Amino acid sequence: MVAKKVPVRALIVMALAMVIIISAGNAHAESYRHQRTGLVFPDPVNALKLVRATDYEPLYAGLGTGISYRTDTMRADIFLYDLTQGPIPDGVSSQVVSKEFDQALQDIYSLETQGTYRNVSVVVKKQVTPVGDRLKFFHGVLTYEQNNIKLISHLYLTGCRGLFMKLRITYFKDAKVREEPNLAAFLAMIADITKTSSQP
Repeated sequence: MVAKKVPVRALIVMALAMVIIISAGNAHAESYRHQRTGLVFPDPVNALKLVRATDYEPLYAGLGTGISYRTDTMRADIFLYDLTQGPIPDGVSSQVVSKEFDQALQDIYSLETQGTYRNVSVVVKKQVTPVGDRLKFFHGVLTYEQNNIKLISHLYLTGCRGLFMKLRITYFKDAKVREEPNLAAFLAMIADITKTSSQP
């Protein structure tokens, strides 16, 4: 079981390490319904466009699904997965969720070691943050450089409907003022679509 976690982790890290800006062009995506949880992800969310939903399970069991939103200077990704450890308890009270958040932070540090990121700095390491009235996430904020672009990245993680729900929202540092309303709208969307899920 331990040996299987390494490729899963590596694939998640590679997905997160992709270049931040991928032009959506004229691509249009309708809302996406995640079959396992029943969550429906709308399009658009403020200025964020839903550009893709990817099922990673055929690559490796436990890798789950990634749902990606974009503007010209922001990417906001949702990852729903269980690393074959499910069902994952809801909320942030369980040790398994706490450990997964710590590992997700470590994955970002490892990208600096590999040379993908530069000058990683932690602004907020780990705090419990409410998103809406019911949902609580572990939350971290980092700054770093990628391809000579200064970035701000928010990492959120919780247990939701038997899966890990990881949010990774990254935007250009010099677009912070413009992108903050999109960040707020994105989190409000997450709160809205998960409002029927009880959280400890």
